[in-house]
Amino acid sequence: MSKIEITDVTLRDGLQAEKTTLSLDQKTKLFKKLLACKLSRLEVTSFVNPKWIPQLSDASDFCEKHFSDPKYFDQVMAFVPNVKGVEKLVQYQIGWVSCFISLSETFNKKNINKTIAETLLELKEIVEVSHQAKRKVRIYISTVWGCPYEITIDEKKRKEVFNEVISLHPDEVALSDTIGVALPKDVSHVVKDFGQRFGLKKTALHLHDTYGMALSNISAGFQEGIRKFDASMGGIGGCPYAKGATGNVATELVSYYFERSGHYQFPKQEYLEALAFLRTAGLKLNSKLADIDEKGGLWYGIQ
Repeated sequence: MSKIEITDVTLRDGLQAEKTTLSLDQKTKLFKKLLACKLSRLEVTSFVNPKWIPQLSDASDFCEKHFSDPKYFDQVMAFVPNVKGVEKLVQYQIGWVSCFISLSETFNKKNINKTIAETLLELKEIVEVSHQAKRKVRIYISTVWGCPYEITIDEKKRKEVFNEVISLHPDEVALSDTIGVALPKDVSHVVKDFGQRFGLKKTALHLHDTYGMALSNISAGFQEGIRKFDASMGGIGGCPYAKGATGNVATELVSYYFERSGHYQFPKQEYLEALAFLRTAGLKLNSKLADIDEKGGLWYGIQ
């Protein structure tokens, strides 16, 4: 059985784009339900200005409640937009720092109000400060396959930014289809190229499912050697800076696909309970498996 690692981003990337804001108590219950799902890692919040992401304005309270001791240290990750965010994060026992750069100059500016060149300098400092604090760093490279503003991504520019990011020595890079426009052939092409530069053991795919292609793209990435994938329970979420973009591919769908393919196993009942909680909390689920469950059907082939 291949070692598949799933990073569930429900609590961060999922919740940040939802109109419904969960209370601290609801997030705590969701966190516990996600822990029960035995996923490789959970991205739990974001240390950003509450003005920009009010859904995660309770980041410090949430972390104080759950990460004052190192019980979950290697299992949890939190997002930071800058070094100030790292300084907040390292007050808690969170083992992974995640941060961002886009291949699109326009998208980068709209997201964090910096140019790509400015962001590379910020990332360098984020990696240095994080490593000094003995935290691992994941860099999301966003809009790898397309941008809502610039549309296509220039191949030369993509390779240049790839090389710049790799030179920062992150512990992991997540190649991200932020608006869900990639096709399997595009994923294969980029993964091959990036793998030759960075290696695939430290490379993840972060794929949104706007056009329904995420699972096909995951299959293409797997065929090329990727074993790390991001997902959001129920497919919740979206992108605040890209109208119409849906959330990450559903955690249950990725797990289901790999279990039926013989590469993964997951606790079905715990997944169903997490989905039920999201429904009860008023979140709209974007997942075929969640739909089957809600209609009283069974997940074919899964005990």
